[in-house]
Amino acid sequence: MSPKLRGWLILTRGSNLPTVWSNVLAGWLLAQGLRLRPPGSEYAGQAPDPLGWGGLLLLLLGVSLTYVGGMILNDAFDARWDAERRSTRPIPAGLIAVGDALRAGWGALALGFVFTVLAAPAPLRKTVAVVALLLALCVLIYDRWHKGVSWAPAVMGACRALLPPLGFLVAGERLFLLPIPMGDADWIMLAHMFGLWLLTFAITLVARHEATGGGAGRWVEGLLFVAPVPLFWAVGLFWPWMLLWAAVYVWWLFRSNRRHPLPAGVGARVADRLASMPLIDAMTTGYVGFISLALLVKRKGVHPDALVDAGCLLLLAVGTAPFAMRLVLRWRKQIPST
Repeated sequence: MSPKLRGWLILTRGSNLPTVWSNVLAGWLLAQGLRLRPPGSEYAGQAPDPLGWGGLLLLLLGVSLTYVGGMILNDAFDARWDAERRSTRPIPAGLIAVGDALRAGWGALALGFVFTVLAAPAPLRKTVAVVALLLALCVLIYDRWHKGVSWAPAVMGACRALLPPLGFLVAGERLFLLPIPMGDADWIMLAHMFGLWLLTFAITLVARHEATGGGAGRWVEGLLFVAPVPLFWAVGLFWPWMLLWAAVYVWWLFRSNRRHPLPAGVGARVADRLASMPLIDAMTTGYVGFISLALLVKRKGVHPDALVDAGCLLLLAVGTAPFAMRLVLRWRKQIPST
């Protein structure tokens, strides 16, 4: 691999992309669970609506470009700071020119917005455009003003929290995240968004000390364990599924702490926290997993196409988190996560 190509890959933090895909898929799966017709219902024998794989793939491309564009712009805006404190980064090291990074970052961000909007069904395209624009603005605000301001980690958390709603909306379902009577899916989505926001907030606070040394404090570590708690209340009857993934999440955090003691282990801990995001996503997929499994077990009277859909959705509900984590752990050996 040429040094310049490796420099671009380092700028993108591309090893974290599977976590972005997982965030989006969690919202998409939650919406698909609402669209499945439970066995025994009067509609179970009817052909299901298309799952919309094309829209999902276009959305994944859109959010990937948004993420990559944001990461490249982050380094472009920080070029002077990195030249003084982290001279090995690709831009101060001379591998990539600031102008090239700016053009690539802005281009990727713009294309990401376009693809994300095009992925949405026509009735929800305006809503998706608003959410995608808010996501792009949060990315830009963080990239431009994150150095030395206390509110920057909250903005970075918003960047993550906005990904599941995009998946939900592109699947064709509406969200009512307002102080009005809301359905179960709205509460699950709110709890999921909060979990991702809090986890990202805590990771960002810790990451600030990666280059400068020191620690973020025990209270920040405590936030990591609080992140999944609202989901226990929101998921209702599917708490055993939630408990399983929460146990894996807590085990992963303790394992990371033991393997990477502070202060030398700050960077490794940040990378491990980033890799844990799909576990938060997996906690929200209990409903679609249960309905899909019920359709596959109680096959009588269920339309054959619905059985195929249920099999695909069950596979995604169970397999997305471990697959995404596996990709992150493998890719970060070549592309640093931070």
